[in-house]
Amino acid sequence: MLAEKEELVERGQYLDFLARNTNKNIALLGRKKSGKTVILKEHLNRLKKSHLTAYIDLEKTSLTPENFSVEFIGNIMFNFLGKKLPDYEKFLKIDNLVKNSSSLSSGCSEILKQIENELLKIKPDQRALVENAFRFAEIIAKDKKTIICFDNFENILDLNNFAQIKDIISLINFESKDVKYVVASSLISQFKDLKDFEILELKNLEKDEASALIKKLTGKSDKKIVDEIFNLSKGHPLITKAIALSYKDDVKKAFLTELLCKDGLIYNYCKENLNFYLNLARGQTLLKNILKVVSKDELRLSEISREIYRSAPITKAMIERLVLVDLISKKDSRFYFEDSILQLWIKLTFEGYDFDVLPEDKILEEIEV
Repeated sequence: MLAEKEELVERGQYLDFLARNTNKNIALLGRKKSGKTVILKEHLNRLKKSHLTAYIDLEKTSLTPENFSVEFIGNIMFNFLGKKLPDYEKFLKIDNLVKNSSSLSSGCSEILKQIENELLKIKPDQRALVENAFRFAEIIAKDKKTIICFDNFENILDLNNFAQIKDIISLINFESKDVKYVVASSLISQFKDLKDFEILELKNLEKDEASALIKKLTGKSDKKIVDEIFNLSKGHPLITKAIALSYKDDVKKAFLTELLCKDGLIYNYCKENLNFYLNLARGQTLLKNILKVVSKDELRLSEISREIYRSAPITKAMIERLVLVDLISKKDSRFYFEDSILQLWIKLTFEGYDFDVLPEDKILEEIEV
């Protein structure tokens, strides 16, 4: 609970931006664990009296057209009817949605009946199901505007794997006057040019923001300690907190403990990060080899190609996958890590510096950061 409160304080400017732009679709883009989910939930919490709101985590949503349509509508109805959390599971079933539709407009009831009938078919019209689901969102609230938040928005692209869908983004009416969407994703490159959206990119904490957070968590106001933590964390909210909470008398030791011990916050952040981005790409074994090589130094394509024993065209194709998911960037013909903390973690863990228990101080002292 403390972490969410602290993170919210430091991300207040983003909430202010969202509050000023409820008449626009907003894409909230930022690295993993940068505070997107906390911002989304607090934004909706502040709007619940003036708007019909729904928070949908696409990482936890079924992404077949049939299930997605029902669960999408279910989330909206659950909020519209003001139901309590124990009832939530019931609102992921079409029969319960139809049963609870008596208090809705005739248009909403008709859409639910159409979806129910379609689901009874051996081969339902998947495109019609999804289109009806989004149409439902546009007509359910008579006197209130509707704000729908999609968290982990990149997952919605899984619906493109169905032949009747192909382009899920094109099926959503982002020009609707009655429904506005706030979407959050860790894939910055993928969505930075999202049509009909205002892009809001989360940055790391500024020095003064990080300083205030560090002082709260450590109880220390020593400028040297604050500077050391900020320099190691690069201002990333979770990493700043992890170091500050672990700090006793040595900032470097606190950082490396969290980075290299398997129960450390930073270790698990890096592990989750790596798995997230690699799962979005294909050919994980070779991609890991490339990451291992690039973690040691910024290299040209030809240099990486030699290191992994693959031709330049194959290496180029694999690197492009890493660039697409924001793991690797290119500048002046050299490839480098976008996330320097993840780079260090990959480099050190591949060299054997990962521990089940806290290692001796002399082992940590020999590591350069």
